[in-house]
Amino acid sequence: MLQNIKIVNGKEEQEQIIYQFYKGLNHETFHDAVLSLEERTHMKFSHGEVYFQNDLNKEDSKQFSLSQSDGLFVLNDSNVQKGAIIPLQLIVQYLVSNRDSISKQNDLNLIQLENIIDRLELTLKTNEY
Repeated sequence: MLQNIKIVNGKEEQEQIIYQFYKGLNHETFHDAVLSLEERTHMKFSHGEVYFQNDLNKEDSKQFSLSQSDGLFVLNDSNVQKGAIIPLQLIVQYLVSNRDSISKQNDLNLIQLENIIDRLELTLKTNEY
């Protein structure tokens, strides 16, 4: 059961959560995060967690009401958990818009990152049907 999570709303706050989440990843955990997004399965990292619709119990499902393409990103920030419900489309947009800095930060070449973006776009299209 997820408790004491400060949920932020608004596009700027969502983008800040995405930024902090991806900034906390390294080369290996970046690939784990992508796999989690593709498979829509819960994944825990040293700085936070990501949950999806099928990961939540009934009570949490009612509280957060995630759609199939949403992820609940929760960051551990100095004894406070803050999170945001973020659609996969917004994650893809973030990766596309920041691909140069993300590739340098996570020691990925641009071709690897483009392949990751393509995989996530395919996942997004699959979820639409």
